[in-house]
Amino acid sequence: MDSPFVIRGTFANKAFVPEDPLPDVEGRAELIVYARAPEAAPGTRPSIDDLLGKAQRLRSAEDMDAQLDQERAAWGDA
Repeated sequence: MDSPFVIRGTFANKAFVPEDPLPDVEGRAELIVYARAPEAAPGTRPSIDDLLGKAQRLRSAEDMDAQLDQERAAWGDA
């Protein structure tokens, strides 16, 4: 019985692209594909801080408080 080689890589568009050089062997082979979620590189995970600065118009806390006061006054709860 031959020892198996584990060759990691990416399978896309019906092609397998190995991450490392292939072993110098020949013969029959078997490709088994496990579907996995793509792994994010360290430090590339999105942060809420990245999203906060993308608003079309940033508002100050005072501006938001004034809007809430106006809405409460309209409800009669001021």
